[in-house]
Amino acid sequence: MTSLPAFTENTTETVFPNAGSLKTSRLALGCMHFGGSWEPGSAVTAAEKQRAASALETVLGLGWNCFDHADIYAHGKSETVFGQLIREMGVKRDAIFVQSKCGIVFGDQPNPGDPKRFDFRKDYIIGSAENSLKRLGMDYLDCLLLHRPDFLADPDEVISAFAELKSTGKVLHFGVSNFTPPLLGLYQRAGFTPVANQVELSLLKTTLVDCSMIEDERQPLVAHTGDGTLEWNRCHGVVTQAWAPLAYGYLCGRAPDREPERVAKAAAEVNRIADLHGVDPEAVVIGWLLRHPAGIQPVIGTREPARLKACHRALQLDLSHTEWYSLYLSARKTELP
Repeated sequence: MTSLPAFTENTTETVFPNAGSLKTSRLALGCMHFGGSWEPGSAVTAAEKQRAASALETVLGLGWNCFDHADIYAHGKSETVFGQLIREMGVKRDAIFVQSKCGIVFGDQPNPGDPKRFDFRKDYIIGSAENSLKRLGMDYLDCLLLHRPDFLADPDEVISAFAELKSTGKVLHFGVSNFTPPLLGLYQRAGFTPVANQVELSLLKTTLVDCSMIEDERQPLVAHTGDGTLEWNRCHGVVTQAWAPLAYGYLCGRAPDREPERVAKAAAEVNRIADLHGVDPEAVVIGWLLRHPAGIQPVIGTREPARLKACHRALQLDLSHTEWYSLYLSARKTELP
């Protein structure tokens, strides 16, 4: 028997080993688009709120209870709309897992001419979490993720911010997003191991899979600082959450705006396997991630009920070893060595 942490116990759940074996739905809903336009000062239209409501009603009906936010999504409007909908629908707070992210500061904030930057100072982390709670209309976050690494961050200061948020009951668990193994190791040495690390990963973005192998002609062709991310997470009980797992829809009917030959080849294989299993392409794209032994939790950002239901069917999709590699090779830029 392996002594590696277990991230799943069945097809419908994700287990968070570093959060006391907390369990959520296997799939998570990314709520980035709930707030509609990202134009500063723009209001959420009735149509945009209805689209968000339809997505939320769909996944709740499917049994999903994990919801992903960030303080910057639609400049905070996505959190506001989500909180409103949860209350209007009468969803009990303890029935859902709500996580948000902090640390990205847009340019011209708070002053004109200020650069875009990342900020992990203690006061900023605490203030961001508190503002997210106000917009959500909630007393606590189940998890707060550091969105992108602040190059000037002091891990001890970050951990101090986490300790204060936890002691006041405002945040129960903490994670990261877009962190490399060396940086994860640095924070672990300082006393913090995240419950999750959210990274971009899809059939068209396979770098973190490719990096598991050393070959004569590397794919990617140069060394990548993300080498070992999936392995580090698995060894240390960190759930790998995949953002953009549907590859922006390019494998499910959206016309590609780059690498058309590669995308077309991969999309054709996705559709071939979807037809064999009697499912939609979305189920195959998500199922490819679920088939990996790392226990990856896809964070799915579409608001379309039909596509969400198609993604849900991935939970019952049993891709063979051969089918997984066939999909992988269809999107890979080079042959296997």
